[in-house]
Amino acid sequence: MPALDVISKRCVILCVTIAVALFFSFAPARAQLTITTPILTSAPNFRDIAGLSATYGGTGLVNQTSNFGLMRTGVFYRSSVLTLSSTDFATVSRLGIGRDIDLRTPAEIVATPDVVPAGATYTNINVFGIPSPPATNAAVIASQQAVLSLAQSGYRSFVTDPAMRAGFGTVLLTLAHDPGPDLFHCSDGKDRTGWTAALLENIAGVSPATVMNDYLASNTYRAKSINSQAADLLAAAPGLSGRNFNQILGVDPSYLQAALDQVSASYGSMFGYLTQGLGLTQADIYVLRAKMVDYAILPGQIGATGNAASGAAFLSALQNSPLSGQYTNYNYYLQSAVDEGTLGGVQTQAGGQVHADAASYLLRQSQRIDEAVTPYTSGQGLAEGQTSVWLAGFGGNFWTDSHNGAASSAEYSAGSAVGATYRINSQASANIGLGYNWGSVGSSDATVTVNTVLATLGGRYGLSSLEAGPFALSRVDAGWVDYQSRRGLGGGMGDATGNTNGAVYSGRFGLGDVIRLAPCTITPQAGIRASGVSLNSFSESGSELGLNIHGIGKTSASLLADLDVSFDPQQLGSWTVAPAVTLGYERMLGNPQVESLGTLYGVAVSQKSAYDSRDLWKAGLGLTAQHNAFTVKARFNGELGDGAKSAGISGQLSLAYSF
Repeated sequence: MPALDVISKRCVILCVTIAVALFFSFAPARAQLTITTPILTSAPNFRDIAGLSATYGGTGLVNQTSNFGLMRTGVFYRSSVLTLSSTDFATVSRLGIGRDIDLRTPAEIVATPDVVPAGATYTNINVFGIPSPPATNAAVIASQQAVLSLAQSGYRSFVTDPAMRAGFGTVLLTLAHDPGPDLFHCSDGKDRTGWTAALLENIAGVSPATVMNDYLASNTYRAKSINSQAADLLAAAPGLSGRNFNQILGVDPSYLQAALDQVSASYGSMFGYLTQGLGLTQADIYVLRAKMVDYAILPGQIGATGNAASGAAFLSALQNSPLSGQYTNYNYYLQSAVDEGTLGGVQTQAGGQVHADAASYLLRQSQRIDEAVTPYTSGQGLAEGQTSVWLAGFGGNFWTDSHNGAASSAEYSAGSAVGATYRINSQASANIGLGYNWGSVGSSDATVTVNTVLATLGGRYGLSSLEAGPFALSRVDAGWVDYQSRRGLGGGMGDATGNTNGAVYSGRFGLGDVIRLAPCTITPQAGIRASGVSLNSFSESGSELGLNIHGIGKTSASLLADLDVSFDPQQLGSWTVAPAVTLGYERMLGNPQVESLGTLYGVAVSQKSAYDSRDLWKAGLGLTAQHNAFTVKARFNGELGDGAKSAGISGQLSLAYSF
């Protein structure tokens, strides 16, 4: 619609100019609460669309939006024509504006060219689509109702006129794709500019009352100009005394409302107007909204605990990263999550809990090694100077339920070890072994595969003999780890993959006693085990939410108590068969959880392993079959962690030959 403007005292010509200039596109600035936009004397309607200062009818704070959002400052500025004084030019140039979008016609630009801020690119988007703004006869202002009717009709044309829709659509898309702060303006910064600002605020989710208040603030910002023009009009046409000059020279609520009503009539909703009328996609709208709005609280963030809370906070903090306010999968996901009122479980995936779970598994891997090699390391049954060569296969599953904000985890392992035990004398034996273990750890739609090559070395010493009485044992293990991970991320963000390597190590020392109580032999033991894991740092790839995982290192110590009850062998043909029962208890000293730390764009996210049991109870059944120099052993074990939060089963099958 044409904007009314007095050209001279001698000839009162009213130009009612109205059109649109839309919105922004740069990596989002951090939200601040106060409005500190400078007031320009040479461009009086210059302001930040984020909100109004208290002096000009606002609260002095940024506008609130729906879904607990706050408008960002320094993203989009609106203004009247940039007839900047040297002082105002310096002020505006310090704001880092990347583009000056001029919504005026060529005739307006020739009459009053812009003073373009330093560093800004000048772009003209003529939203009227004609060489000069529509003019109207001075007789129009003879009737207040005629003024209102003309202006309202002009605003409705913002919605109905194809050329204007194309212009406003171009403005919004330009704002969406630009990398930095933008400024848009027309002549007085009230009609075309006012409609553009209203569109942006609607996209941001600002309340209708606030949109209207910001729109009407043009009358306050331009009060001095309006009063001056009104004086000229009254001097030329005294019969206009008593008229509402804001309606003639400024803006009126009915103007903006006319355009909004036309949006509903023509398209059913603002979304329909933006997409069908202006040609924006949902992605365009989400980019614009993310540029303008910072959400203080994401859906489901309140009440989240543990890893889920950490993941939600991480997703929230990324609003101030280059992923936000751009055409990224993260931006589309987060904005759609705000609309749908749910993060869709991505908060449990984003932090990379599986890395903490995998490190926890590796820290406890020495338990599996113990179970596999212990049946052959005592040296019992060997003659002095005799050697037993053994091969052991082992595997098992271990599960931890979700609790305290951590997702459930599952561990699967399988491996083998080959080694030899040598009976030094009646009191001492030594053993050595090499092994390989494959492990898979899964949690939160992520999987880590670890392959470990390890070596073990140990010995046993009996105070009287290995077969009876008190004894001491010790063993050390060390291994090299190949680590590969894949994390599935919801919200259309693909898979994050990574790989690294590291080491595991452990040492065990214990004291026990071999007690003969026919028809069985009872062997109680007590000891301590120290274990450690060290994984090198690495970077995930394949997803926008791929993390830079910091190195993970942890050592722990446990107290051990075991009881082995072996029954006397029974003859079965040419074989002897002996069953056994084992009971065990492990008490971890210190915090049993392992923590991982990842970063992305300087935002850190920590996660803790699902496994956090201090106490682990174990029970097992075993069977030994021997035929001359050959021995076959089979064992089945069960484990239970604190309050049944964790549980596992494992088994071993091994054979040995003595010579």
